Amino acid sequence: MKRNLMLWISLLSLLASPSWAFDIKVSDSRTNNFYMDALRWLLDKSGEEYELIHTDHLMSSQVRKVTLVQKGEVDVMYAGTTIEMEQELKPIRFPITRGLIGRRIFIINSKYQTEYSQVSGIEDLKQYSGILSYGWPEKEIFEAEGLMQTELLYDDIFTNINSGSRYYFSRGVLEAFSELIDKKENLTNLIVEENILLKYKSAVLFFIHPDNKRLEHALNEGFRKGYEDGSYKEFLYNHPLIKTSFEQAKLEQRTVIEIPNPFFPLKSAAIPNQYWHED
Repeated sequence: MKRNLMLWISLLSLLASPSWAFDIKVSDSRTNNFYMDALRWLLDKSGEEYELIHTDHLMSSQVRKVTLVQKGEVDVMYAGTTIEMEQELKPIRFPITRGLIGRRIFIINSKYQTEYSQVSGIEDLKQYSGILSYGWPEKEIFEAEGLMQTELLYDDIFTNINSGSRYYFSRGVLEAFSELIDKKENLTNLIVEENILLKYKSAVLFFIHPDNKRLEHALNEGFRKGYEDGSYKEFLYNHPLIKTSFEQAKLEQRTVIEIPNPFFPLKSAAIPNQYWHED
C-alpha cells in the first residue's frame, strides 16, 4: 500500500512538473517585433506550458524559413499568406494584425520625399521601382499591377536605400516605424514616406509544421479565447508599436492607391469579417 501511494505521488508530481511544458523553437533577430510579442501573448492566453527557444538560424529568405520549419529546426514562422505557403505548411488561420499588412507604406531615402509627394495614382507609382526580400509574396502582387520590384537580402535593403537608391521598400503600416527604430541610429537617411498608402487584401498568419498538433491547438486556442473575451483586439490596438504606428502614419491624410490581390488564398479570403480590421 505504501509503495502504491508513493507511485501515485510520483505520478502526480510528474503531471505537475514543468517538464510537461513544450519547447517552441523560434528565430527572429528584430528587437522591436509585434509578431513575436503576439506569439507570446497567444501562448500565454492558451494556458499551455511552454518555453520559447531562440535559435541562431539566419533567416535570410522566406524560402529558408519554410525549409527550417519543414525540417523541424524552427517550429513557427509568420508570413504573408499565399496559396503556395498554405500548401507547404499548416496555417493558423487568424490574421495576426487583422489584415493591416495589406495597408502598405514605404521606407525611402529622405532625399526623394519631394518626388514621392507628387504621386497621385497607380500610373505615377509605376515610375518608381520597389525593393523586397527574396521570396516575399508581395512581388507577385505588385508586378501583376505593373509595379516592378527588385529583390535583396532583408538587411541589405536598408543599407541600399540609405546609400542613395531611389527604391521604395513597401512595409505594412504596423511594420515600417518599428523597423526604423532598429535601423535609424546607423542608417540616418531612412524615413517613412509621407504621402502614399497602397492597399490590397492580405494577411500575415503563423505557419507551423502540419504534424505539430500541440502548437496548432495552443495558437488556435489563444486566438479563440482572445476574440471571445475581446482581449486580443485590446492587446493589438494598444500595443505600443501599433499605437505609435497609427499615430505616425496619419493614414487619413495619405493618397490611397488600391490594387487587387489575385493570389490571395480562397480559404483565407473566407475568414469571417470579425477577424479583419474595419476601415
